[in-house]
Amino acid sequence: MSNKKFRSVCLLTGICAFLVSGCNFGSQEETPEADPPVQDTQQNIETETPDEEVTAEENIPIGAPEESEVGIIAPSIHTEDESPKTPVSSSSKREPVADTKPFWQSENTMQLNNLKSVASAGQSAYNDLGTKLGWICKNGKLYAYYTGQTVTTDTLVSNGYLESGLSADDYEILLVDGRDLAEYEGAEVPAESMNLCVFAASKQSDGTYLLASAAGRAGQISSVSYNRLLARYNQNHGTMGRLSSASAEYGRILNFVGLYEGSLEDYFVREIRKDNKYAVVTFSSKKNTADVKQHVLRNDNNFWEVVYTNLQNVYYPVTSINRALPDFNPSLLPDYNLAVWKNYIVRRDQSLVNTMISKRLITDESQIYYQCGTDQYFYMVLTNGSRYVAYKIDGVWQITHVNSDYEANNFISARTGQDYGFILLDD
Repeated sequence: MSNKKFRSVCLLTGICAFLVSGCNFGSQEETPEADPPVQDTQQNIETETPDEEVTAEENIPIGAPEESEVGIIAPSIHTEDESPKTPVSSSSKREPVADTKPFWQSENTMQLNNLKSVASAGQSAYNDLGTKLGWICKNGKLYAYYTGQTVTTDTLVSNGYLESGLSADDYEILLVDGRDLAEYEGAEVPAESMNLCVFAASKQSDGTYLLASAAGRAGQISSVSYNRLLARYNQNHGTMGRLSSASAEYGRILNFVGLYEGSLEDYFVREIRKDNKYAVVTFSSKKNTADVKQHVLRNDNNFWEVVYTNLQNVYYPVTSINRALPDFNPSLLPDYNLAVWKNYIVRRDQSLVNTMISKRLITDESQIYYQCGTDQYFYMVLTNGSRYVAYKIDGVWQITHVNSDYEANNFISARTGQDYGFILLDD
């Protein structure tokens, strides 16, 4: 019995000891959270480094390698277009957004602006100076006819229409109809350029051509299309020359002139100059040799049609015809300008007739088949076929015999240095 009591007392004593030790253990675990000195220590550690703001993403564990060891730097303050999660190398710097675009875009924009500048300068110069300087379309290019030179950026610079700096080798200046250009794939011709106007072109690295007018970008076409465009303005239409009055073509052309004039009468023709596509006819009626006219005809499948009329009223025929017929070769035009001379041309001179009679070259005026001239020079053909040139010296008519209109023209040209073909009847 005593042994059982002893065991019960020992068991009870062990349980009490276990409970007492368990209460002490729990008290020690809670002490660090409530201990004020520990909190003060943590606050002091944080206030010792006020310049560093560490976010949750930047929290680096104790014992982590130094930044220099891994080659990164803690992110600084970012702009709106920068990602705060992306480390930035210490050896590089982020470029502005505008500079991160592909280089070819900025290069293309610059080239297009240059093309517009060249086209705008060319158009202004053409409008201001083109007529008097003889600027025309020749084989698609802007060409100075009187000087025989293609217009380049250097030409525009020298005339004060373009600043220097754009190489003539990099730009071609065209004078073409925008409606023709618009027919080719890749063309984007502005509505304002749908007529004969100046375009600037630049060949690209892929062989295509970028074009612009003063109104803006005109598209980008292949080299094949570009060459075909220029070929439309080719002025070479075969052999040029003066047509013989004995040829059948001579009579055919005059018949088409008569159809246009509304009269199939015979004409006093000064000359017909032609190539295989165009002809320039200078003529008058037989009733009034002083009423000299000049028309341009075009050959369409052996049918001649008057396409530009009354050049005798045009003071700048080279540029005027070119604007209407850019593939017309101005070399077909005679050296004289009828608009300049028309008010000086007369059909007869009574004092000259009297001189012819007094010199016994004729007995009366009815023996003169043709006569036309100015107050200084005259050409006469008699009914017997004799030809004479009359000219004044000190106000007195002098008369010389010639064998042909060619000889007459050479005689007058030697004295004056000018072409008087408008008074000479074509033999």
